[in-house]
Amino acid sequence: MHKTFAFSYLLLAALSVCSAPATMAAKQAKKKVVAAPASVHPALTQPTELAGADYDPANPPDRLRVLVAQGPSTFFFVNGRPQGVEYAMFDALEKFLNRSRPKGLAPLRIQYVPVDAGALLPKLRAGEGDIAGGLIPVIAGAGHLADFTTPYLNDRWCLVQNRSNPVIDRLDDLGDRSLTVPAANFGRRVMASELASAKLVEPAVGTTTEQLFADIQRGGDLATVASDYQVQLWSKRFPALKAQACSGTTVSVAWAVAPEHPQLLTLLNRFIASTGGKLAGKALGDTQRFLPKDGRADAPDEMSATDKLGFFAPMLQMVASANNLDWLLLAAIGQRETKLQPMTRKGGGPTGLMQVNPTTARKMGVSNPHDTEQNVTAAARYLSHLRTLFSGGGIAPTDQLYFMIASYNAGEGRVQQLRQKARAQGLDPNVWRGNVEEVARRTVGQHLLDYVSSVNRYYLAYQAADHSADKREASKPGK
Repeated sequence: MHKTFAFSYLLLAALSVCSAPATMAAKQAKKKVVAAPASVHPALTQPTELAGADYDPANPPDRLRVLVAQGPSTFFFVNGRPQGVEYAMFDALEKFLNRSRPKGLAPLRIQYVPVDAGALLPKLRAGEGDIAGGLIPVIAGAGHLADFTTPYLNDRWCLVQNRSNPVIDRLDDLGDRSLTVPAANFGRRVMASELASAKLVEPAVGTTTEQLFADIQRGGDLATVASDYQVQLWSKRFPALKAQACSGTTVSVAWAVAPEHPQLLTLLNRFIASTGGKLAGKALGDTQRFLPKDGRADAPDEMSATDKLGFFAPMLQMVASANNLDWLLLAAIGQRETKLQPMTRKGGGPTGLMQVNPTTARKMGVSNPHDTEQNVTAAARYLSHLRTLFSGGGIAPTDQLYFMIASYNAGEGRVQQLRQKARAQGLDPNVWRGNVEEVARRTVGQHLLDYVSSVNRYYLAYQAADHSADKREASKPGK
């Protein structure tokens, strides 16, 4: 990042602290408010739609919450957009479910909650998600935690080294060479007998198998153990990888659901069957070109400046902090509006990274909404204003967030009109979903509902990934 750019947004943020909106934000900070720094997305503290009930095909839910393993193979972000083999498979599931969805119902949306792989089944059992996915090996004895779908993949584990090294047919042929294998690598269990005589070395805490792939690509005698599917997935990014001395044992890989959701399990099995055994293979092909070059799956606030989200993160954080706002909500709206690509439009229409209307920008005290930093400042001030507008009065945090997002897109006046119409029709004007949302569908159109759903989905995924990274960092030795 250029110093002039960094200095300019620092100065802008400092000035905005003295502004009227920022003063108002300072007062809000005394109480817990939605979408504020260190706040928790409402969905992360609430039960899923299937809590206490199973999936009903005749009356399907609007949302399915998926716990997905955050990792460089399974689920990660590129320029603010989710990628990964599990994301690709669940995206295909969403399309499948919507093809047979009853007419008149809004499209079903999958909400992604990225977590550490080791937390998938415990969080699923705790009711924090409806489905768990993360290249989960089906382990004997795990039935008390979850029920597993029909396998979408049968995998095996292999020795992985640089193809320039001598071929190894058996792990005994390693001789004095050591194997670097993370403690959480499932290969330690699958290949326990083969690894019994091997010299195992554990890498630094937090090192992933994919990061070891990157090291192997550079050459040398480093070797590890990984699944054959992982090696195939990364073969284009790291062509020097070679899988050898594979275990004769294959392991089923599947999704997991809570035992009290047998109809959901049946539905998932029907979807997997409909793919003809090609689900994992197609996801591999869809994901390969997006794989991170360094084998890392960084949280939004850790991304490098070569990623669009990482590039804009410092500015978004500064401006958001000055307005008592969660920068990840700004990032989610920027992703939905422009895919984090500033779009300057002269002539009075929405402009910039956040597609702010110049009239709205002036009301927020911003004179040049075409400038990226001022554009984001106008958006942050407006969102802070909307949060105040929809606070109290019986509006729950979840609906407050929905109304903020809807107003950002359609205007606060339009949303207030929708609330009035909802009240007149006997619906709850303080509740978005199933109430004001239905009025919006009939009078504004599906595009507003899709906008609210899309921004909320990005925001939830960003924040869950960020919280997961914070917990991971706090658990490291010495913390």
